[in-house]
Amino acid sequence: MWLEPDLCTWIDVFVPTGDPLWRADIGDAFDWLGRRLAAAFASLGVNARTWGGPYDAGPSDGLVCFASRGPGEITVAGRKLVGISQRRTRVGSRFQCLAYEQFRLGPLASLLDDRTAAQVRDRATGWGELCGGLSSMDLVELVTDFITAPGG
Repeated sequence: MWLEPDLCTWIDVFVPTGDPLWRADIGDAFDWLGRRLAAAFASLGVNARTWGGPYDAGPSDGLVCFASRGPGEITVAGRKLVGISQRRTRVGSRFQCLAYEQFRLGPLASLLDDRTAAQVRDRATGWGELCGGLSSMDLVELVTDFITAPGG
């Protein structure tokens, strides 16, 4: 994974074991969060969807994780908008969500042939391309509102 601090927005979410949102099944655990993230982007007019299929390693066979797709991750027209990882312990699940303002391969491009690099770029998008004028802090506030909303 290539991270450029000025182009990445991270949102971490913790769900304690026993919370109504906690799920024993790792795949199911992504569902509620993905639906809320998609709803946050939909409120901005973005046609965001959760990836409902199994893990798809993508054109780089998982080397570039933002070109892969996993349960609950957010896509727009088949391109990943938000990636989600999950770490689990006895006390709960920690979800780390990443959205690029603008997706760039950076030095990872040197690990790929030109064709694969182009396919990877076609599999990812940034929120800046879809939500012009939205700041990173505005995005965090919007997503936080949807994540913490009752129900779901």
